[in-house]
Amino acid sequence: MMKKIAKITTCFLIIGLLFVSIFSGASVEAANNQTLGYYEQKLAQYKKEAEENANAINLTQSQINNANQEIARLRNETTTLTNEVKELTEEIEKCEQQIKDKLAESKQVLEYMQLSNDRNVYLDYVFKADSITDLINRNYVVQELMAYNDKTIKDLEQIIEDNKAREEEIKIRKEKINATQAQLESSIVSLGEKKESLQTGGVDIKAQIKIYEELVNSYKKLGCKSNDVIGVDCAVTGGTGVFRRPTQTGYITQEMYYTPSYTHRAVDIGSKKGRGEKIYPIADGRITSIYKDYYGALCLAIEHKNILDGKYYTSLYVHMSSYAPGLKVGQTITSNQYIGYMGDTGKAYGVHLHIEVIPCRLYNDSNCYTWNKYTAFAVNQIKNGYNIRKLINFPKGSNAWSSR
Repeated sequence: MMKKIAKITTCFLIIGLLFVSIFSGASVEAANNQTLGYYEQKLAQYKKEAEENANAINLTQSQINNANQEIARLRNETTTLTNEVKELTEEIEKCEQQIKDKLAESKQVLEYMQLSNDRNVYLDYVFKADSITDLINRNYVVQELMAYNDKTIKDLEQIIEDNKAREEEIKIRKEKINATQAQLESSIVSLGEKKESLQTGGVDIKAQIKIYEELVNSYKKLGCKSNDVIGVDCAVTGGTGVFRRPTQTGYITQEMYYTPSYTHRAVDIGSKKGRGEKIYPIADGRITSIYKDYYGALCLAIEHKNILDGKYYTSLYVHMSSYAPGLKVGQTITSNQYIGYMGDTGKAYGVHLHIEVIPCRLYNDSNCYTWNKYTAFAVNQIKNGYNIRKLINFPKGSNAWSSR
């Protein structure tokens, strides 16, 4: 019995230590997220990624250039081989004609060596010699001529055979060249797609670098040092320099847009987690409204001051299924504190977050001191090119994200 109790106690102790480890790790991460050093590290990370991306682009372009050079070399080799085949073919035709000529010449010599009209022309040719020496010489000439023709014909036949063998070699080589060229061309297409992807990723990395450079420089101007906790040790004005995504995971289902008949003042965000997706403020700020709209949607508004441009912004979160506990109007809140869960309350077609971010203070400045003023101001801003994507780094189109 005591052994069982000891085992149970040990299990609870291990579980307790795990929880302590997890929560202490989370608190350390949260603390790091609030220091200037954290943002400096993020900036260094993105700069390193940008350098690696640039190197990868250069390497890919070099591979494309090498492939193009190899294709050009193969084309030149193909042209050279084609010209060689033409020369070999011409030489074969020439040799075949020479063989025909030599055969005709040999035939004539043989005719003189045969009996004609009961006379031995060869003997007649031989015995017309003036002397024994002349006779021997004439006999030798006939034999040498026949031997020479036979050798010439064999040499010509060997040339023809060699040329045809070379033509077959060239044919095989050209087939290999065509196959290699096709592989290289396919490789160039793949490398081009890779380069385009790297360039697109490079644009996103540059955008992140710009955000964090402005953020770090702004906090440094406010006297922050690497180990300073933002808003505690420095930058205590409550301003924020970077806007984050409001969900840990998600994707855009509808963009912000303007038409003369209707303006969508927000982006709509969906998530595979559905109602299990937590909603976070896009930046540190102060809660200015918690309410239900005309259709019954749970809404919450937060006011932010951006230290990068000195402007105030209002972020409005609509259709939440529930609020986080303990929220109240006037409360200051950080971007790491969740405010509720994604939902479909009110006039909503499916679970999603409708989030508006407008450069004014709802109910608190001349542009937006009433709801009608706010909506009119927002429409005019969007009409003139304002877009939430300029503040928050959402992936292109409806691509999903998995971090804030």
